Amino acid sequence: MEKYKIKQLTIPQYIVVNYMAIILIGGILLALPFASNAHQWTNLLDAMFTATSAVCVTGQTTLNTAQHWSPFGKLVIITLIEIGGIGFMTLWVVFFTQSGRRTNLRQRRVLLETLNIETMSGSIDIVKYIIKFTLAVQSLGALVLSLVFIPQFGWVKGTLYSVFHSISAFNNAGFDLFGNSLINYQANPLVMLTISVLIIAGGLGFIVWRDLLTVYRNRKLMRYTKLIIIGTLALLLSSTLLFICFEWNNQTWQHLSPVNRVINSFFLAVTPRTAGYANVDYNFLMPGSLFLTIALMFIGGTSGSTAGGVKVSTVIVAGLFLVNTFRGHPMTLYRRELREETLRRAFFILTMGFTFILFATLILLITEPFPHGTGIEVILMEVVSCFSTVGLTMGITPQLSAVGKLVLIWLMFMGRCGLVTFLWSLGSHEKNWQIHYPEMNMMIG
Repeated sequence: MEKYKIKQLTIPQYIVVNYMAIILIGGILLALPFASNAHQWTNLLDAMFTATSAVCVTGQTTLNTAQHWSPFGKLVIITLIEIGGIGFMTLWVVFFTQSGRRTNLRQRRVLLETLNIETMSGSIDIVKYIIKFTLAVQSLGALVLSLVFIPQFGWVKGTLYSVFHSISAFNNAGFDLFGNSLINYQANPLVMLTISVLIIAGGLGFIVWRDLLTVYRNRKLMRYTKLIIIGTLALLLSSTLLFICFEWNNQTWQHLSPVNRVINSFFLAVTPRTAGYANVDYNFLMPGSLFLTIALMFIGGTSGSTAGGVKVSTVIVAGLFLVNTFRGHPMTLYRRELREETLRRAFFILTMGFTFILFATLILLITEPFPHGTGIEVILMEVVSCFSTVGLTMGITPQLSAVGKLVLIWLMFMGRCGLVTFLWSLGSHEKNWQIHYPEMNMMIG
């Protein structure tokens, strides 16, 4: 009977239920006494918050990761991060293929939805590529980070720190074992740039990287890859220049050399999309930098990647549609006309994203007191950070009420599943509606 009920689930419902199950298991494990350094039970809500943050590769925490969790707890967290970043269905397919069994049609459809790809052709090969690419990049990142962490912490601790932060950065998770993120490494270009490269690598998306790494054989790039590369470079370069303008004379950078100021400005442009590592206390940033950070968090990374947000392609499609509508031109891109469904999906995601952020912000403005000397920006930063699975904060997360924590858990979960998948899971969208009504005119604008 239970098996029949599971088969009755739609694809979005199947994805949501599986993520919920993983979070529940992770939360229970983290609540156990031997998951904390004090060998005491962890508050279940805080354990669930941490598990949700790990699976949703956010990095937002109500408890200090370095101080509260035991080695077992940290192992659970990094495992949840890897599952959340790569995708539970990717690991499930690998398990099936390695055990000699074949995936069925339903499992492949779930895989397509989680990876945000449209065709089943070569899907198993894509999964194998994702695993190999992930392990290769994370290993390389850990190797480079070990050049700094092993001399600082010793062979064992330094190696573990290198592996942990490489996995966390590549999966755009933002969990750290230092207690204050990467603030102590502002003047270390190797750490700053390595973490930045790992974040960008994870945020570009597996499909984009596969296209880039096989361009020598295919002789050309997909139109989607070209769009993402141009959009990503434009965002990184423009936001880096803006952060330089905003923060160059800020007291936060006064102890840094000009080169390190540029590197840290670049890091400020990278981490909101959507890694959550902090190289500065965000309470000391200029208002323009905070506004830009929130905007970058909302945009996020690339579809089919470890990053969150509404995604770069969504913003580009919506922007091009507005420009072409203003000019009276048809909606074309690289000599191809975009489907109406793509345009509707882009504006649906943007509209619902703004709606949920406003709704959650309103709730937290009612339930959470403002720290002295701050304003609405601390709440807005928290809300957008969780919705886009970033993890940046202005320091109020540990002081949140139970209602505030539950709201942020909901935002993180929805952000990881994807707005469309999450909302479609609330009802059946696999019906073929045959009823059509007469059209009507509506005055707008």
